[in-house]
Amino acid sequence: MPPVIDPETLYVDNLPAIWSPVQWELTEEERIEEIETQATASLLWTMDAPEAILRLLLNEVAIQRLYAPPKDYKTEEQGEWDPDVITFGPVRPIKLETVERTREHLRLVYRAADLGYWEFTIEPERVVIARI
Repeated sequence: MPPVIDPETLYVDNLPAIWSPVQWELTEEERIEEIETQATASLLWTMDAPEAILRLLLNEVAIQRLYAPPKDYKTEEQGEWDPDVITFGPVRPIKLETVERTREHLRLVYRAADLGYWEFTIEPERVVIARI
C-alpha cells in the first residue's frame, strides 16, 4: 500500500504568505463585502499547509492590510511589491525555523512569537504536532 503522506514532496518554504483579492469593477459596498468574505480563507490557502494548520490550531488567523512588504519578502521569488494592490498578511508572524527532510519523514520547527516553538513530524502514515 502506498504511503498516505509523502514527506519528500510536501511543499514548505520560509517566504511570508501574502494575498491580494481579485481586482475588478465593484461598488464600494460589494468591494468591502468581497474582501471581508475572501481575505482570511485566501490568505490561509497561500500558506504552506503546516503553517495554516498551526495557525488554525492556535487561533492565529487574524489578518491585516499590508502597505509595505513583510520583513522576509523576497522580490525575486514573490515579484515586485505593488503598493496600489490591496494586500493582506497575518497580524502575528509564525516563522519556519527548521526544515529536515528525509525519505522517512519531514520535520519542521515553527516559532510562533510568545506561543513558543512548535514541531511537526510528518511521516508517511502519521503526523505529530508538539510544542517544544
